[in-house]
Amino acid sequence: MRTTYGYWLSAACLALLLLLSACGSTNQTEQGTNLSSDTEQETDAPDTEDVSQEGATRTYTHVSGESKIPVKPQRVVSDWYYGELVALGVRPIGLTSYVLTHHPFIEPEGTEDIGSTPNLEKVLELQPDLILLYGNNENYEQFSKIAPTVGLELYPDPINTMQVFGDLLGREQEANDWIANFEAKTAAAKAKLAEHIGKDETFTIFTVWRKELRVYGDINMGGYILYNALGLSPQERVLSDIIQGESINAGHAISMEELSSFAGDHIILTTFDADELTAELKESGIWQGLEAVQNGQVYEIDFDLIYNEDPVAMEHQLDLLTDLLTQDKAAVTP
Repeated sequence: MRTTYGYWLSAACLALLLLLSACGSTNQTEQGTNLSSDTEQETDAPDTEDVSQEGATRTYTHVSGESKIPVKPQRVVSDWYYGELVALGVRPIGLTSYVLTHHPFIEPEGTEDIGSTPNLEKVLELQPDLILLYGNNENYEQFSKIAPTVGLELYPDPINTMQVFGDLLGREQEANDWIANFEAKTAAAKAKLAEHIGKDETFTIFTVWRKELRVYGDINMGGYILYNALGLSPQERVLSDIIQGESINAGHAISMEELSSFAGDHIILTTFDADELTAELKESGIWQGLEAVQNGQVYEIDFDLIYNEDPVAMEHQLDLLTDLLTQDKAAVTP
């Protein structure tokens, strides 16, 4: 990404101000996750439960390196993470255009657009005290000159995600409260589904993506909620070839001829920029011959509603999938 002389001058000034105003270091915190912080904290501050005190920092290890971050960040900018922040009561002050326009559950008030690709000058203008990036961003060093920057790449498990972000943001209690509420909602949803879905009934998630047909496992496009949270059964080939196999779990392209060998008793169907192929699919004899189609057990869902993997999106997906799978269905016989 190209930058201007003005940016570097502003960045240098900001770095100097941060250096002059920074105080304290960090208390020791530990986090046992697959992308753990294994953090250390050194602080000259008095022993107090008010960890949001100005200047208190700690060392946080992440996928891009190691950063001194605020103990309890207040002004967070991110190129991706929205639901993770909002679920913990943190309103991001800056997000990328894509998240602001495509996340179906977003409340944009109080959050500024930092561009499709984060604009460094805009980020600098917002004066964040923490920047969160998806993965090991190639521009990490440039962002870290503006504010402490952390690169994160998490498996889409909302429980682990909330534990990671609760630690990262100094909001462990808020994270525990969210997890307890989510687990209670999940238990209620499973009990409701058990009255309508037989134990041997299987499920498949298909997406018509532009020019190809994709089948999904237990990671995204509702897969985590469907198979892991709700405990519903994937169709045999979905389980063997994708979830347990070497295929791309996040989305494996198949031919039209393979469709029937992956189709379960119930089908979740989404489309993305694929009107022509979707029409061709629905008109085909292969599609019309599927038991799920013949039994009225195909559930078409807007792509954006199940695309995101953050905790806010997953809460909505839990409700959405439960409602779809139980509406107008008679209770199963025990």
